[in-house]
Amino acid sequence: MRPPYENYQKGQLVTLLLAIVLAVVGLFQLDHQWIILLMFYMLAASFVLEGLLEMKKHQQINGVIQLLRAIIVLFFTTILYF
Repeated sequence: MRPPYENYQKGQLVTLLLAIVLAVVGLFQLDHQWIILLMFYMLAASFVLEGLLEMKKHQQINGVIQLLRAIIVLFFTTILYF
């Protein structure tokens, strides 16, 4: 039997790995700033998945904190990029 939160955990792992790969690529491709923007968006997606996972575990406060982190990262990254 699979754990009930396995899909959220796999999604979070994938988004974190993508963020790491994009960060490494972004270090070497400084001409393409959209790679860094995409990296921050992947990081925010990881925060969203973490927040949803916490909410499913009935830890509402921690879930809301993670979702607020995601919103802040998305908001400020978008402002700084554009």
